[in-house]
Amino acid sequence: SLKEGLAFIRKTGRESIHAHESRLGERLLNGLREIPKVTIYGPSNNQNRVSTISFGLEGYPSQDVGAILDDSFDIAVRAGLHCAPYCHQKLGTYPDGTVRASVGFFNTEADVDTLIEAVKQIASA
Repeated sequence: SLKEGLAFIRKTGRESIHAHESRLGERLLNGLREIPKVTIYGPSNNQNRVSTISFGLEGYPSQDVGAILDDSFDIAVRAGLHCAPYCHQKLGTYPDGTVRASVGFFNTEADVDTLIEAVKQIASA
């Protein structure tokens, strides 16, 4: 599988993969910023971040957001302390942590929009 993965990267091109993931990451970042109860953690511009967005939703522990996204919207995210409790203490997100959503080459704009709409629905509940 490693051989096939490397062949895919060579065929597709690292620049193409990076550009697609950056575009989707920026779309997600901008969409989440529009939701009043969402707090985004990390750099504020897309140039200084990867396509993984860490966020919190006011009034909800991160584990609850992750469970709702999974159970009600079939969206997989990672919620919690992400093996970095001291970082979360510094961020002020301890003990609940954050919700972490990652987009990759095989995600689409529709996938990102679905996540944004799901978070909007949770925030408005």
